[in-house]
Amino acid sequence: MGKFEKLLKRFNQHPVPLDISYQEAARLLLVIGCSMRKRSGSHRVFTYLGYSKLIVLMENENLRPYQVQDIKDLLKYIGIKAR
Repeated sequence: MGKFEKLLKRFNQHPVPLDISYQEAARLLLVIGCSMRKRSGSHRVFTYLGYSKLIVLMENENLRPYQVQDIKDLLKYIGIKAR
């Protein structure tokens, strides 16, 4: 199992782990085709073409539960599920 699949599996665990880092999430979002832009300070905004919601993450922090849920919603929209 590769890193991408392992990370997908972590996002689909219940309860969702609270130790998912910004770097892991950013890597996942970029691999699935999101584009990233800097918002202000340490905030980074990820967008996916055709998806109306923005995913805002803070650099150098672990993800908060609502951010994990935002990413899970995007993965569901795209049709990507953990194996």
